[in-house]
Amino acid sequence: MKKIKISFSREVAETLGLESAIILELFNQNLLDNSSYDDLVLSINKNANFLDDGKIESSIEKLLRYDFIKIKNTSNGANFSVKAASKNNNSKRISNDWMPSHETLEIIGMAKIPSEFLNLKIKEFKIYWIERGQQKNNWNSTFIDFLRREWSKEVNSNKTTPYVLDESWFPDDDVFDILNLSEITKDSALKYLREFILYWKDKGSAFTTWNSKFIDHVKRRYMMDNEIGNNEENKKYSEPGKYTQDFKSRKNDSNWANEINLD
Repeated sequence: MKKIKISFSREVAETLGLESAIILELFNQNLLDNSSYDDLVLSINKNANFLDDGKIESSIEKLLRYDFIKIKNTSNGANFSVKAASKNNNSKRISNDWMPSHETLEIIGMAKIPSEFLNLKIKEFKIYWIERGQQKNNWNSTFIDFLRREWSKEVNSNKTTPYVLDESWFPDDDVFDILNLSEITKDSALKYLREFILYWKDKGSAFTTWNSKFIDHVKRRYMMDNEIGNNEENKKYSEPGKYTQDFKSRKNDSNWANEINLD
């Protein structure tokens, strides 16, 4: 007889029980006959004869209740009372094939949430609520609230991830408020934006503090242009910075000699 290797989800075992996890794994391996309820029980006994009959029946009910497994022929109504219980109740459990309604997707589309992120969160949402087994009559609104929270966390988490500067980068409004305290206007600051981006783009460094770096850069460049810090020590720290004279002019500059008294 061929040995069957059974491995199962720890989450399912913790939520629905060990027996349910084993039966679900056998079902996923196509080792069970789900033509009818009786066939399903017989095939479970055949492949997992160590399971108690009572445990098998209760496990099947759980798996059917949460739509983990399906039976093709449901004529034997006595065994499916759990699945038919909510006819007169608007609340129902979420199923594996649940999807947000068209109206819900339209609302989500207004938030410009990427489809990859949306599809991932639909899967997470269904897994969570299927395992909880809770009944609701507002799955769409529940999903919208869930998605908004998840997207907010995603957007905020990106701010703490270092990234490389690109041509589209622009300082936050707070940057110009801070520079105004140093009497540097927004227009003056923006004169240094392109050189700042080009320098760091070529350098390829990744930071989360680009606003702070831009403030420092603007202050240094502004001081240089206004001849406040016009000396070599300040120039070598500029990003990217440049000399106020070309090489030939600096080479021929003899002003330094006027300060030397040879008498």
